[in-house]
Amino acid sequence: MVNTRGSSAKSKDKKALIVRDVVNNDHDSLSLLPAQGEAISAPIVSSYNDRIRPLLDVVDRLRNLMLMKEGIQLPTIVVVGDQSSRKSSVLESLAGINLPRGQGICTRVPFIMRLQNHQSFVPEFFLEFNDKIVSTDEDNIANEIVTATDEIAGLGKGISNNPLTLVVKKNGVPGLTMVDLPGITRVPVQGQPENIYEQIRDVILEYIKPEESIILNVLYASVDFSTCDSIRMSRQVDKTGDHTLAVVTKADRSPGGLLEKVTADDVNIGLG
Repeated sequence: MVNTRGSSAKSKDKKALIVRDVVNNDHDSLSLLPAQGEAISAPIVSSYNDRIRPLLDVVDRLRNLMLMKEGIQLPTIVVVGDQSSRKSSVLESLAGINLPRGQGICTRVPFIMRLQNHQSFVPEFFLEFNDKIVSTDEDNIANEIVTATDEIAGLGKGISNNPLTLVVKKNGVPGLTMVDLPGITRVPVQGQPENIYEQIRDVILEYIKPEESIILNVLYASVDFSTCDSIRMSRQVDKTGDHTLAVVTKADRSPGGLLEKVTADDVNIGLG
């Protein structure tokens, strides 16, 4: 009989050692946090990049080790929304780049966007997937993302839970790391499995369920927010709304009462 309990314990111990090594190696980065009561010097953006960005880099390195699959949770901004909510537009505005567009599901894998403010005015772009690092440029990012997605999830319109990471080093971008998940669709189109909704739901719940996750709901202004699947999933794991944010797109399309819609009790957006 195979002692699975012993092998599982060894695996967790090994992961714990890796985590400790990564954190120890970045001890100097961690020490950049201000002591309690210490004022952060202006300008705030420079201070943020100097003090907080190193911590985000540590989290990114831990995420690359796939620790979440071992039950070790990491703080994550998770972007969710229905297929027509214009999630790509929100991400494009933050990164200042063009992402793949088209009919149907454009994001077919967990898409990790790592933004780093770059002092040089010459931007750098890298895709990380399947243990590979692929350098690209601003003109070819969208095509390279499509090619990488096809390699991860296969040709067609199916999805995969294996992530694709885009590293953007560009002057002026906010220092953020976000995970964009496939847009929610209930009706499969040609080339999609019949249970596409259930597959997408399971991927989303895996990422938003941990308390360490901040759920960023992207909502199209003209729809009834309380009936959006992304809101329902958020409420399922975050009943108080303490970990949930909202971005409303196409606000000019709202028939009125937008503030009332966002602040309604059945929408449950606690972070704003």
